[in-house]
Amino acid sequence: MRYQSGLTLIELMVTLLVLSIVIGVAIPAFDVMVQNNRITSQVNTLSGTIAFARNASASRPGASVTFCASSDSASCSGNATWENGWIVFRDEDGDAAVDAGDDEILRVHSGLGGGNSLRVRGFGGVNSSVTFDDEGMPALPAAAVAAGTFIICDDRGAANAEALVVSAAGQVRIVRDGNDHAGNPISCP
Repeated sequence: MRYQSGLTLIELMVTLLVLSIVIGVAIPAFDVMVQNNRITSQVNTLSGTIAFARNASASRPGASVTFCASSDSASCSGNATWENGWIVFRDEDGDAAVDAGDDEILRVHSGLGGGNSLRVRGFGGVNSSVTFDDEGMPALPAAAVAAGTFIICDDRGAANAEALVVSAAGQVRIVRDGNDHAGNPISCP
């Protein structure tokens, strides 16, 4: 008698059933991992941009550097929706507007991917720009609180949002499940 090796139809069906269950469990977990990594990457990019703006302002005595929302990569948009992009520029007169001939754009970011949102709270109520003085600290009108929070959200809401809190001294810390600069819970638009 000859022995043949191979799979029976029942063994093949059981193998395919187990494989389909494993794939059904792994795909949603993979999507969550992609969303988490996207937010983390965006927070790191934003943190690097803030550090760049602070360093640029401190390295240019007498000049301030403004970091603002921009949808055209050439001027400040003047609104509080930052997910469309932002720019960093040397702001000679400190008016938080790119002036031809005076100001120099130092860095441009085209925006967030994945449909994520970026909002800013604090900084004296000016949610469309942050200006750093020549010491690297947020510069605001007199009696305004210089601290603020950048909040990145995806379609999962505040439970998965991440935020960057910028202190009045310009130092940045990441917040994943806590409060903003004023002690308010992180919320998404």
